Amino acid sequence: MSRLKKRVEAWERRQRQPDPNAALKLLTTAELRRALALTERGGVLPDGKVRHPEVYQEASPEEWEALERWKELCGEPLDHVEAAEELLDRMGDSYGWRSPEAMEAALLLERLGLPDASPWLVRKTAEAVVNFYAELEEHRDSPSHADVRGAVRRLERLKDFEYVQKTTRIVSEP
Repeated sequence: MSRLKKRVEAWERRQRQPDPNAALKLLTTAELRRALALTERGGVLPDGKVRHPEVYQEASPEEWEALERWKELCGEPLDHVEAAEELLDRMGDSYGWRSPEAMEAALLLERLGLPDASPWLVRKTAEAVVNFYAELEEHRDSPSHADVRGAVRRLERLKDFEYVQKTTRIVSEP
């Protein structure tokens, strides 16, 4: 097969693959917030298991409507961490990466992604995520800028700390 033919086929495959996040973009920010608030109260874990299913029986009609629209657009299983990342992107783009709105969305993202982590670790990780995006935007012309590299190192150190915490918890359990 010629190199040109391989490239054309690769291009055609890319054209056919839909953007996996396109459906999330069809949800309004209010719908995303309501559905994610319900998901968080339900204690949905990153693997999809639900700790508190009774919360869904007590959900408001607006929350149910948002959840149903999310399921209709994205299908199941719902990726609540991906939806929280979409909300964070919207808040950062709309209000700025150092805004309280972006910080709140980052906290939600980290609470959903690290359900058993300490509140301290969740907050520090959310701060590091927001700082990373802010530095990336500020230095978009030079992604190897010292401030961007520092933000990346901070995120990596927090990931290491999370691992140590998990290891410590396993070792210390009776």
